[in-house]
Amino acid sequence: MAVQTFNPTDLSQSATNWAVAQRIVGPFAPHAQVTPNLTLALDPGFLLSGTTLTEVNAQNVGPFAPPSSGFRIDRVVIDRSTGAASIVTGAANSLTPPAIPSGKLPVARVLLQATTDAITNAVIVDERALSDLTPPLTNPVICRAYLGANQTIPVSSGWTKINIANIDFNIGNGYDTVNKWFLPNLAGYYQINASLAYASVPAGGIIQTEIFKNGNRNSAAVSQAATTGTLASGLSDIVYLNGTSDYVDVRTLQTTNQALTLFGQSLASWFSASKVG
Repeated sequence: MAVQTFNPTDLSQSATNWAVAQRIVGPFAPHAQVTPNLTLALDPGFLLSGTTLTEVNAQNVGPFAPPSSGFRIDRVVIDRSTGAASIVTGAANSLTPPAIPSGKLPVARVLLQATTDAITNAVIVDERALSDLTPPLTNPVICRAYLGANQTIPVSSGWTKINIANIDFNIGNGYDTVNKWFLPNLAGYYQINASLAYASVPAGGIIQTEIFKNGNRNSAAVSQAATTGTLASGLSDIVYLNGTSDYVDVRTLQTTNQALTLFGQSLASWFSASKVG
């Protein structure tokens, strides 16, 4: 429906009621200017993002540019973060309003004709929808990397760091291929997964895969070969990382009487991490 400019009476009760109601019903209310022209007036508003409350002053939107012929429906939107208003221009002679851009909230539609010389309340449709039920967007941190070439693991000489330096994907740039560790820049809880596959482990041989945090043992998985052959060891854990200095890497230990080979393949020896909280 078309909008109207609300003018409370001078009665004290009316003024008091409006003072209370304005905070609820008035944010970003679109209406014509007191003296209509090719701009649109937006009342003050506010936005709450997490724990950040942003107060937004009244705004003038435009000027609008009427079409040279026919009609057009434009849209007025505000930025989800700042509340700054802008115009999304519609298609000529289309009854479908333009799409709402990502990161914006709808405020009004404006019908423009070739003869339009001022924006009046009659051509403004209020479509304020300032509460979006879509889950808030987060900055994702997701990576998967793998051992790109076979790596020799010496005989029971302590923990050996795995040279995982080949990237499948690294959203958020948390994985460091130089240091072969995962050091994200966002604090939170991360699911860490790792799996290693050895070639020709002798019967009875034991291999261990461990996630180290800041150089210390954090999580472990152990496998023992029943017969000579390929043997894998994998694990998954939830680890808190502070987003500044905490890091995790993958290390291994084998207790046979000979050096062993880790398969350097994406499907065989790999690491992955994702932020889960």
